[in-house]
Amino acid sequence: MNKQLRINKGFFTAILSAFRDLDASINEQIELRDKESQLLPLLYFTCLILLLSQLIEVTSQVQEAPYLSVITAVIVSYLFFLPIFMYVLGFILHFILKIFGASSSSFQTRLALLWSLSVSTLIILVVSIAKIFISGTIELVIVVLSELIIVYIFSRIVSFVSNFKDRNLFTFVVSSLYFIPVVLINFSTET
Repeated sequence: MNKQLRINKGFFTAILSAFRDLDASINEQIELRDKESQLLPLLYFTCLILLLSQLIEVTSQVQEAPYLSVITAVIVSYLFFLPIFMYVLGFILHFILKIFGASSSSFQTRLALLWSLSVSTLIILVVSIAKIFISGTIELVIVVLSELIIVYIFSRIVSFVSNFKDRNLFTFVVSSLYFIPVVLINFSTET
């Protein structure tokens, strides 16, 4: 079976199976995708799901007159500016990882970033739907847990591609970089 047929046939299956083995999923993506044009579907899939999750939140919160303006701004920012931001973020991430000894190419780093976001979109979409029905402390716990899972997915995939010797340490550091500000912000608002 040729590469393009394998990419098209198993995209959603690959996303679902990635939760079982993140390393195998990114390894499969590295084998399947070797051109920049093959990253664009990952980028736009991620942007569309993030747009959908944001539209769910906006429609549940904004019920007043500038509704159309808010929706238009969200659509423009998620379909035009977010893809550019993700590409720039991929290059910045590559240079930061190189400082810490990563052996991946810039393409592989962007692939890891986009694949980790593609895998995480399922979690983001489910949480944005759940936030409609829940609030308060339960909402905060679900959001923080889902974000920790997303950070874990990102750090495991990026550390695999970067060929870090101690991937668990990298995952711990990245998770801590996320979790410490969350704890500080939540405890500072409670006092």
